[in-house]
Amino acid sequence: AEVSADAALVAAIVDSGVDMFAFDWDMTITSVHCYNSRVQPEDVPGRWTSDIPDAEDFASVLNAIQAAGRHWCIVTFGQKDVVQAYLQQLGFEEDHCLICSPLGPGERYSQAKAPPKDKNDMLVDVVRLKGLPALDRLVLFDDDGRNVMAAQGAGFRAVTVDPGRGMSAPLFLEYLQRG
Repeated sequence: AEVSADAALVAAIVDSGVDMFAFDWDMTITSVHCYNSRVQPEDVPGRWTSDIPDAEDFASVLNAIQAAGRHWCIVTFGQKDVVQAYLQQLGFEEDHCLICSPLGPGERYSQAKAPPKDKNDMLVDVVRLKGLPALDRLVLFDDDGRNVMAAQGAGFRAVTVDPGRGMSAPLFLEYLQRG
């Protein structure tokens, strides 16, 4: 049954018409807001299994995207090195991960640096980097409806996800139907 579930996942990804699956991190993949909770990369090995609901299932979603010949990335307002630490625990090495963030390693927002109003600039960068033929070949999964509405307004596909539930294969397929 395991193989057929993976095969169904790959088929749904191929049929979706999407080339790039862009996932928000905090409260989309995780059940905690890692940035607001000040999670550091060195904290991740001791907490990742409780922070990512259905962690192995989420890893299988990312693997299915790759098996379908498509791409995935993380678009976050959080810290790339923290996200990378989680992805490494899931078995994804740094050179196989595209993580987009306005922050540098260890950097935090301040009066001098505010987070962007939406994720559209990061999404455009991903489209250019991967040479996608059209904006609607990318789908954003985000728990913040403002980011989703902005992305849709710019011509991307985007889906609002239930905050903190993670991204199990069944949830991913449900969201994909919405998008």
